[in-house]
Amino acid sequence: MTASIGIWAQSDLSGDVVLYRWEADDQIGFVAFEVSTLRFRPADASGLVTGDLMYDGVASEESGTADGVSRRLFRMVVVSILRGYRRGGTAPATAHAYYF
Repeated sequence: MTASIGIWAQSDLSGDVVLYRWEADDQIGFVAFEVSTLRFRPADASGLVTGDLMYDGVASEESGTADGVSRRLFRMVVVSILRGYRRGGTAPATAHAYYF
């Protein structure tokens, strides 16, 4: 079980899409957050979306798949970023999560 996830914005917070880097359980990944639609997609380090896995933050629905992506960690990262977004009304610079 993941005890914590470090999540940092890797791109301009005022852009239409904010790329986040996350670290947990000796794994590293990236998530693209489409701010205006509240949609999240797994991505690579350059921001290129991988697969068709998508989480819709408005409908609270997940769909699609992406090879090599842990859906559990993807969901945990998405929920952490959404919490930060809802608290501040903008894409957060960080969205670390702790599970103790």
